[in-house]
Amino acid sequence: MIRSMYSGISGMVNHQTRMDVISNNIANVNTTGFKASRTTFKDALYMALDASGQEKGSFQVGTGIGISEISNDFDQGDIRPTGRTFDLAISGPGFFGVQDINDPDQIKYTRDGTFSISSDGFLVNSLGMKVVSDSSDGIKISPEYIDNVQINDEGTVTSGDNELGQIKLFDFPNPSGLTKVGNNLFLENNISGESFEIETDSERFGAIYSGYLESANINLAEELTDLITTHRGYQANTKVFSTADDVLREIIELKR
Repeated sequence: MIRSMYSGISGMVNHQTRMDVISNNIANVNTTGFKASRTTFKDALYMALDASGQEKGSFQVGTGIGISEISNDFDQGDIRPTGRTFDLAISGPGFFGVQDINDPDQIKYTRDGTFSISSDGFLVNSLGMKVVSDSSDGIKISPEYIDNVQINDEGTVTSGDNELGQIKLFDFPNPSGLTKVGNNLFLENNISGESFEIETDSERFGAIYSGYLESANINLAEELTDLITTHRGYQANTKVFSTADDVLREIIELKR
C-alpha cells in the first residue's frame, strides 16, 4: 500500500512539472522567436516480487513515473512582416550568434532577430549584445550609411556599393538539447554538441529575411489540450494517493 502511495506522489510531482512547462509555453505565445518545450515521461524503476508479494520473485510492480527529458521544439514559427530593416527572421535551421557583453568570447544563440544599431554604431540585439559576423569586431554601420542599409537573404549587409559585413548563422548536432538562459537566448552544452557555422552555400542554409520576425512556434490549441490532459493525470494520481491512504487507514483500524 505504501508503494502505491509513492507511485501516486511521483505522478503528482511529475505532472506538476509538465503543467509548469506547458504554462510557460502558453505565457510565451507572443514572444518573438520563442521555441516551445516538451516534457517526456518514462516509467520508473520496477521491483521484482514473488506470488506472496515479497521481493525477489518473478512478478514486477512499477514504482510510478519519472521525467525522461524536457526538450526544445525547434519547428519553424510563422514569419510576420514588420517593415524594419534590422528585424531579421531565419527561414530554416540555424541561430544568430550574439556576443556576451561581459565576456565577448562567449557566444549565445537566438532565433530572435530584433536587432538595432547601438550608440557606437554596431548591430546589436535588444540587450546590446553584438551580432556575430565575419568580422571579430561585429558589424559597424556609420551614420551616413544607415538610411540605405539592405540585408540580403544570405545575411550580407550593404549600403549602396559598400559591403559592411555578413551575419553568420550557427547550428548544432542536437539543437533540442540547448540550454535556455532567458531573454530568448540559448547556450550550447554537452547534449547539444558544439556549434558550427552554416556556410551560405550549404543545403542547411535557408534564408534570412530583412523586415520580418519569427513568431513563437506555439500551437495554442494543442497546448491547452495538453494542459487539460495533464490536469486530468494529476487528478487521477491524487485519487490514487487518497485511495491508498484510505485503505491503509482501514488496515490500521483492523488491529484496534
